[in-house]
Amino acid sequence: MRHKAKITWWIGAVVFLAPLVPMASFPKPPVTVGFLFSQSYETAETELMIRAGLRTIRIPYAAITAVRPSTDSRSALAMSLDRVLVEYQSGEQLIAPQNQTDFFDDLQCRAPHLSRRGMEPTIALNA
Repeated sequence: MRHKAKITWWIGAVVFLAPLVPMASFPKPPVTVGFLFSQSYETAETELMIRAGLRTIRIPYAAITAVRPSTDSRSALAMSLDRVLVEYQSGEQLIAPQNQTDFFDDLQCRAPHLSRRGMEPTIALNA
């Protein structure tokens, strides 16, 4: 299932307008330009695919250890501060699905080793 990315209007505006500012003011202009392409998150048969610009990150479900809401403001592929932190064996990714509830439900169906923890929309390894 494909999940659209949530884009906060002011972050989208900054990213869209950034190339109009002299490129010398940006340490990594290609990264900024890469965000002008669409973003989405796809739950494929065996992996979560994060598509952002020209980049695709594949995370096998078996490697995912936790998925939880986040408002972390670190630089990330997400163009919203209403984010989801995906933790996996070799790292973590901040993403921003448009409908977090549907994303959590879909991911939990495809990764049976994860389960809900309390009332929060957090899923983590079964204990």
